[in-house]
Amino acid sequence: MLVTGGAGFVGSHLCDRLVADGVRVSVLDNLSRGKREWVPEGVTIYEVDVRDGAGVAAVFADSRPDTVAHLAALHFIPAVDNAPDLAEAINVGGTRNVLDAARAHPPERLLFASTAAVYANLSEPLSEELAPAPIDLYGRTKLAGEHLVAAFAVDTGTRCILARLFNVMGPRETNPHILPEIVEQVRGGALELELGNLDPARDFVDARDVADALLALLRNAEPGAVPYNVGTGRAVSVADIVRTCGEILGREIPVRQVPGRMRAIERAVLVADVTRISAAVGWEAQRSFRNTLAELLA
Repeated sequence: MLVTGGAGFVGSHLCDRLVADGVRVSVLDNLSRGKREWVPEGVTIYEVDVRDGAGVAAVFADSRPDTVAHLAALHFIPAVDNAPDLAEAINVGGTRNVLDAARAHPPERLLFASTAAVYANLSEPLSEELAPAPIDLYGRTKLAGEHLVAAFAVDTGTRCILARLFNVMGPRETNPHILPEIVEQVRGGALELELGNLDPARDFVDARDVADALLALLRNAEPGAVPYNVGTGRAVSVADIVRTCGEILGREIPVRQVPGRMRAIERAVLVADVTRISAAVGWEAQRSFRNTLAELLA
C-alpha cells in the first residue's frame, strides 16, 4: 500500500495502524511538514513532492501499490490563501499527478482525503447528500480533487473512496490551527491567551480515530467514489476549548481577543452528519475531545 503524505499528521497515524495490521506500506512524502521519525520502522519512504509528475510516476512504477491513500495536500487555510498558486499546484496538480501515475499501474482501491470545507456555510450537521458549495480556496481545490478522483474511478474501474475530514486534532499536528495554538500558548506558560473570534464551533476528531476510519473505508466502503464524512457529530467552540483547558488544569485562563487573529471568512459552525459512515462501515470516533485535549496539554 502507498500513502502519500504518510510522514505527516494523519498519514503517519494511518501508517502506524497499517503496520500494526501487518500491511506492507510505502510512503511518498516531501518531508516539508512530516517527519521521517513519525514513519514506522520498515516502511519504505520515497522523498518525492506530489508536484513532481515524473517522480510520482517513478514511485508507482517501483512500488506497484494495490491500494493508495492520497493524503498529501496543503490544508492550512491561511497558508492556502497566502499562496493560491502553490495550493492549486499541490492540491489539484499533485492529485492529477498521483492519478496519472495510478493509471499506468491501476490499484484495486484508492482513497482521497478530502475535507468538510467542500460544504456550504451552514450551521446544521452537514450531510453528504448536500451539494458541495465551498466558501474558500482550500475547499475549492479539494472539490476539484474529488472530481478528478470520480473521473478516475469511472475510467479505470478502481474502487475509489472520498473521505471528507472535519477538524483533526491530536499528536503530531503540523499546522498552527486554533487548537494547537491554544495548547502551545497554555503549555508555554501564557497568563493570558491571545486569540481571535471565540464563537466558531468545529467538529474535532482525533487523528488516530481518523486513521481507523480511513482503514475501515478502504476495507469495507462500496465502490463509486462516494463521499463519507469523518467526524464526531459534535461541535466545540473556541470558548469551549479554553474553558475545557481551564477545567483540566484547575485554573481560569483569561483571553484577550486580537483583531489580527480574526479570519476574513469564518464559518460559525462546522459539524458532521456521521450517519453514512456509521451505517456503511460501522465506524464512530472512540476518543473524546476532552481526553485528547488533556493528552496534548500533558
